Amino acid sequence: MSVYEKVVATLATTFVRSESLARILALAFESGKNVLLWGPGGHGKSEMVQAALACVAEEANIFVQSFGEGMDEATLWGGLDFAALERDKRLVYHPENSFLNRPYAVFEEMFDAPASVLLGLKDTLTARKLRKGSQVFAMKTNVIIAITNKNPDELSDIGPAAAALVERFPLQLKVDWPSYKSADYLELFHKVAPRLTGADLNGTTGVLAEVMAKASEGGEVVSPRTAVHALGIVKTAAALRGSSKVEKSDLLDLTFLPGMEAFAANLRAELDAAYERSQAEGRLVEAERKFQSLLATFNEAGGSPVKLLQVAKRLRSFEDEVAGLKVTDNLADRRKKLREVTAERAGAAQQAAFDNTRI
Repeated sequence: MSVYEKVVATLATTFVRSESLARILALAFESGKNVLLWGPGGHGKSEMVQAALACVAEEANIFVQSFGEGMDEATLWGGLDFAALERDKRLVYHPENSFLNRPYAVFEEMFDAPASVLLGLKDTLTARKLRKGSQVFAMKTNVIIAITNKNPDELSDIGPAAAALVERFPLQLKVDWPSYKSADYLELFHKVAPRLTGADLNGTTGVLAEVMAKASEGGEVVSPRTAVHALGIVKTAAALRGSSKVEKSDLLDLTFLPGMEAFAANLRAELDAAYERSQAEGRLVEAERKFQSLLATFNEAGGSPVKLLQVAKRLRSFEDEVAGLKVTDNLADRRKKLREVTAERAGAAQQAAFDNTRI
């Protein structure tokens, strides 16, 4: 199995929308090019990187460094040699304790570091060695994966050091979802729900996915991480009631989720509407199954006029049943299509009966 196939398979077991990230990481591992992953928080950038690295490298060969305002060059280069500072009054570092001594490095929120650190890092990546006065240490790092929430196109606002550092990361990918619709969240829930303990979701995943999508319509999307937290919250809410199954009332605790504050006032009404849509879809799905069953009897009727007329009668009756099926507005076209195809099949069954009748 190739590196690419390993990474794809590894990420697909746990994450959704991971194909592009798997591709770019495989390119990095095979080419030795640095990678910059950026995008909104909560989309699993760090988790996916760690999972991908675990399938291609030993833990001892991976170095993870968190950057921030408190980051300094001493931390970046492995710490100060205090003995040398006391003895020789000069700055000497311990690069053997830094990322420079590992094949793979992950830099979390790299662009949150001070400009002086970014400038020093840029110079080291360019030379592929640490050069501080008389101290020189060859860089052994094959690939650096930098992770940030900041758009690289806007890093010039931070300063020239950040903008110059971006050029040392030729592979770049924005990690987000193309859309945040109920189907997207539902796919996520189906992936993670089997790994969560607690109360049975009791068919609420579709409702929960719809609520997440509705809350995301205002522009501030509910991140995948927050959506997964939502699953845990409703399971816990059911447990607080002493129930082993999630009910609609448990979803009201979603008001405590970050990003749901503006949605909280209408949550009960949205839940009622979501449950109504879910139940309506359930009824329609059941009707579609019944139609398939009727089609099977049509195919089994062969050339028997009596059986074909019986099938036609059942289909006409089912057509009336579909017409009276209570659905929500979003399912009206689907119901109409089912009714139309039922009428068409009923007519075909009746015509087949006539065609197979001798006069």
